[in-house]
Amino acid sequence: MTLLSFERGVFYYEKRNKMTDIYNNTIKLVGYNLYIRISPDQMQCHCSYIPTDKGAMMTREEFEIYLQQYNVNEGLDLTALERFVTRAAAGIQQIDVLVASGTPPVHGGDERVEIKARADDTDVKNDDGTVNMYRVQTFINVNKDDEIGTVFPAEEGTPGRNILGRMVPPVPGKPMRVKIGKNIRQEDGGRLIASITGRFVQTPFEVSVEDEYIVHGNVNFRVGIIDFKGVVDIRGEIRDHFDVKATKGVKVAGNIGACNINTEGNVTFCGIDGRDKGRIFAGGNIYANYLHDVTIECAGDVIVSVEIHNCTIKSLGKVVVEKGAIMGGVCVALGGIESKIIGSKSSSIPTVLNAGSSYFDLHEIKGIMAELEEAQLQYDCSVSLMRKRELKEEIAALSNRIVAIRNKEYPNRNPKINVKDIMYEKTQITIGVSMKDIKEKITASTSIIENSRKGGFRYLPFTDLFVKASDIENIIAGEHEQVNAAG
Repeated sequence: MTLLSFERGVFYYEKRNKMTDIYNNTIKLVGYNLYIRISPDQMQCHCSYIPTDKGAMMTREEFEIYLQQYNVNEGLDLTALERFVTRAAAGIQQIDVLVASGTPPVHGGDERVEIKARADDTDVKNDDGTVNMYRVQTFINVNKDDEIGTVFPAEEGTPGRNILGRMVPPVPGKPMRVKIGKNIRQEDGGRLIASITGRFVQTPFEVSVEDEYIVHGNVNFRVGIIDFKGVVDIRGEIRDHFDVKATKGVKVAGNIGACNINTEGNVTFCGIDGRDKGRIFAGGNIYANYLHDVTIECAGDVIVSVEIHNCTIKSLGKVVVEKGAIMGGVCVALGGIESKIIGSKSSSIPTVLNAGSSYFDLHEIKGIMAELEEAQLQYDCSVSLMRKRELKEEIAALSNRIVAIRNKEYPNRNPKINVKDIMYEKTQITIGVSMKDIKEKITASTSIIENSRKGGFRYLPFTDLFVKASDIENIIAGEHEQVNAAG
């Protein structure tokens, strides 16, 4: 039983389970009754003091002896003790006063992982400060050897001491439930390092780095804009305005709307209707069934099954339409151009082809030509002989730069246009430095290359783009030499 109060000479007790408190600590004397209650965990000591009508009150020395008698010698609250004995000496009743508290143990922290990698949210807002409604998720992209986070091991904890002076052991920390998954290695100090470039993924049970992101359906407001360091595999379509950026390639089972696709790898999809807004930038090859009203920059080949319609295509490889036509637009291909049909019956749809040129070089030459035109204009207007001399040197330097660019060597360069069936009038073709507007349609399977001896073009029997124009020209030049030698 625990003493609750004392009123009018009557003691009031509360019954307690003997397993939860220590009760054999009642001291009854003539002048007072002292009750010492020790908590079940031996971490606290409470005292109650009931004075009686006869006898002397309790002294400090007596109280200290009683506490020692019950081994209460740790965590004494000197302020509470002083107040307790002072009030006891004055004959004042006191109930359940805390006089000693042990030092609890500090339990060990659980093993945990702290993630350092953060999502790049720079594109959450548009340039005008409005929220980009098409970005509904962020990707935590990491590079190979980036530090992702740190694993902190479980801690043993610090032991405590109870009021009896005994050590109280701590509860050690638990191992974490999160598993270190694939493409993450753990180094000294618990540092987590990405083994590959990709997307950091965290679930309640695992952390990993993935180099493939699969969308099981369409890219729309459910998925949002994608910016991923790896391969993006879309099992549906990409709707208008939902741009996709992926470092290692993009695969789309369906069609692509008016949006931007940017990757350092290959792009494979059914078709695209860019409506003059769509753009594709690929560091590898592009494979599609059709291309409509889209701008393309490609470091590799552009291989299309059916048709290219009214597009701007710039390729450092070859451009091939296997079954249909290149109709309208502009096509520049360093590795050559091939299509069953080139141009259109309608004269209102011009088709411009340039085979064997790097579009980077063409852009640079265009800039130099503008400088050259300005320098020539200044030369014509200048009356100073010294200034004319300076401008003449500048014009010569600009002209030499153009020649140097045009003489660049590219292993895959193939200034050649292959027509499998028909090339319509109103088609403009440029091969090397020669340009021509086709005025009569070509109706035979033909390969067109530059005539290096006389300028203009050679119209030859069809040969695959694997056969380079330079090899054909060398053979023709050799035959001419043999004829001239024989003559």
